[in-house]
Amino acid sequence: VSAVLFLLMMYMLVIAIIAVPARMASGSSIGIEYALAIPGLNPMLPLFYGVVALVVAMVVHELGHGIQARANGARVDSSGLLYGVVPLGAFVEPNEEDMSKKSRRAQMDMYTAGISVNTVVAFLCFALLIGCCGTLTSDYEDDAGVYYVDGDSPAYLAGIPASAIITGLYEEGSDVRIEVGTSIVDGQVSLDASMDPTKRYHVEYVYHDSTYVTEKAVQMGVYIRAITTGSPADSGGLENGEFLYSITIDGTEHTVGSISEFRQLMSQTTPGQTITVGTMSAVAEGDIPKVEYTELTLTDKGGIGFLGITVSTGGMTFTTPGILLDRAVNPFYGADSAYGYLTSFLGYLSGPFNGMDPISEDVQWWYDAPMGQVFWIVITLLYWLFWLNILLAISNALPAYPFDGGFIFAGGVSWLCERLGVRDEERRQRITDSVSNSVSTVVLFMFMIVILSFVM
Repeated sequence: VSAVLFLLMMYMLVIAIIAVPARMASGSSIGIEYALAIPGLNPMLPLFYGVVALVVAMVVHELGHGIQARANGARVDSSGLLYGVVPLGAFVEPNEEDMSKKSRRAQMDMYTAGISVNTVVAFLCFALLIGCCGTLTSDYEDDAGVYYVDGDSPAYLAGIPASAIITGLYEEGSDVRIEVGTSIVDGQVSLDASMDPTKRYHVEYVYHDSTYVTEKAVQMGVYIRAITTGSPADSGGLENGEFLYSITIDGTEHTVGSISEFRQLMSQTTPGQTITVGTMSAVAEGDIPKVEYTELTLTDKGGIGFLGITVSTGGMTFTTPGILLDRAVNPFYGADSAYGYLTSFLGYLSGPFNGMDPISEDVQWWYDAPMGQVFWIVITLLYWLFWLNILLAISNALPAYPFDGGFIFAGGVSWLCERLGVRDEERRQRITDSVSNSVSTVVLFMFMIVILSFVM
């Protein structure tokens, strides 16, 4: 277990180091408070669930060390919690004289015990979480649920709340209801209705089981919410907040009425191909829409043309209650390769940064939960117990002192030296100390660089 988590931690660290220049260049930071594992102070860690889960994770971690020390016949001199305003740490101190007399295997077992126990507790909590979430049902299983609304977008200005379920559209000036469903292209959920960005629509939605229709008509269609720096869209002067109107490929203009249409059109392009993109600004009521055309040469992304824009529908990003529940209980959702399983799992661990715990409070009304609010308290606690235990296990596998991984790595170096024929114990210890201290210094330096790149 410790070896697997060691490889996972080093992979995460190397990937994070590679991404440092781009992260620093973007000028984005999350603040020093996110680097502190203190519930209540770290905005990501809720106070109640964070304190309970953190205490449990620390106690079982140190308990693992203590029990394994006793199982190997070593005394434990002391144990306890380190605390300030909230518990911040725990400790177990095996008797050094006893442990020094034990075999390398016994010492390694003691150091790896905390990591292993945290991992076991994490998976037990996750199994319980899956079992509980299996009892959830939803009346809106496949409907378009608003998961995020872009600030200052038409949807935001019309007052459509995040977590609304979109059920229909009315073109401005018409009483004819347009039924909407969902379409999924490349894992992205969008409305299956084709909308004209030169027109406005009154949006019908359900919010906390009550139905509403927007008073103001909303400009809909494919809304540009972000542009990749240095991309063709960036070089061509496309701007956030504009709407796509059309894409001209090989002399044929195709109007773009939905995200699925946009993705299907882009899938037909090739790197190096020149296309013409028609865009229009978000316009106020009564203004005459004006389409502007820009010629762009596409770059490469996976063998197809890359434009470099991130889009939403009128400023709304969608999911469905069914998909959200699947993502909440499946760390490997959408994975279809060994690398995909790894990246999906790492993405799942970043869930708290995206409001998952495992299902954010804003969208809990989408589901019929047995026992009501008690159910949500239970699964939220199970999620944080899983998350903090697995996080503590992975972080402690870091091959640097004073983490457990530093001592485990030293034991591995000593074993390797012995296998290579270094029989003299003092010489083997010197080599082990030299290699372990060097690696520890480099790894800690890398770790600090990554932390600073996030908070500065």
